[in-house]
Amino acid sequence: MRNLQILGLTLVAALAIGALSASMASADEFTSESQPVTLTGKSEGSDVLTITAGNTTCKESKYKGTSITPTTTVSVAPEYPLKTADGQQNCTSLGFPAEIDVNGCTYLFHIGSVTAGTVDIVCPAGKEITITANLIPNKCIIHIPPQTGLGTATYSNVGTGTTRELRVEAKLTNIKYSHTRPLGEVGLGACTAGVGTTGSYTGKAIVTGEKDNGTEHVGIFLS
Repeated sequence: MRNLQILGLTLVAALAIGALSASMASADEFTSESQPVTLTGKSEGSDVLTITAGNTTCKESKYKGTSITPTTTVSVAPEYPLKTADGQQNCTSLGFPAEIDVNGCTYLFHIGSVTAGTVDIVCPAGKEITITANLIPNKCIIHIPPQTGLGTATYSNVGTGTTRELRVEAKLTNIKYSHTRPLGEVGLGACTAGVGTTGSYTGKAIVTGEKDNGTEHVGIFLS
């Protein structure tokens, strides 16, 4: 009987270790066919930031970065052009034309298990992302400071071979922000001063890998 009890405990321990190993194995890594790899990304559909004062929407966004693989963290620099490729106003905020200055800030993507993870906003000392709404005259500025642990971003592989790309979908919540009104600005489009911690951001992008000279496509994927 004692031997059977010991055997039973051994089997339970083995099953627990196996489950833990399987859980650890489910973690994904970002990988490329060669390294370092230059990353370029472009949005699929509009990106939308939602705060209590209203929405900021951009029709097009771009991303650039360089990575050594395999890795579970990828840093990219976002860009929100003033005009779209066909010359239209790209971003609007609170219902007015807007401009987004990233001021050297980057997005740091953490790839976790089951193709999902969190995102950090990383900025140089004293910098933040700013959104200027109602450009002429400026009636409101939205401030997005550096912050960590925004979730969630999900990832999926696209294509095969050297044409492999990565699709990223961000549904970020609990974004910290503030908004200010320039001194003396009143009337339509002017916002009141305020702060919040419940901002949200949604957007999709397709990310492509290239060699450093940008002349050759490199397959990128999660494994």
